[in-house]
Amino acid sequence: MKNLYKGLAVLGVAILLAPAARAADDVPNFNKRGDDDKEFAKRVGITIVKKARPTTKDFTLQNYKFKETKTGRTELQLEIGYKGATGFTKYTAKPVVLIDTSNKDKWEVVRIDYEDNNKLTYSRKNLENLVKEFNDASK
Repeated sequence: MKNLYKGLAVLGVAILLAPAARAADDVPNFNKRGDDDKEFAKRVGITIVKKARPTTKDFTLQNYKFKETKTGRTELQLEIGYKGATGFTKYTAKPVVLIDTSNKDKWEVVRIDYEDNNKLTYSRKNLENLVKEFNDASK
């Protein structure tokens, strides 16, 4: 009987924590950026690195910049530090998100350019799918 209560307690905690874990993996909405550009850039950068390299951990936003390349087009240039799967080696990713900002209330991600100093290849397919996920989250 005692083990039954322990099992129910563990199950209850798992149920309560599951939405929080799922919320951490949510794709940021470019149309609901909020007032804190740095926090938004960090969320976008971490999402990109996680998609490009699913086994990464310990992320840090090292630098970010919104740069208007031409009228209606903006680049979000990011520099994200992360550790590999083993946790010993530090890497730096430099994703660039090309955004259609012609409508200031409805931004749309056009593409994601990605590079880092990790010798292993990253998942281009996941990044291509992430463009669609960013735009779906912004609808």
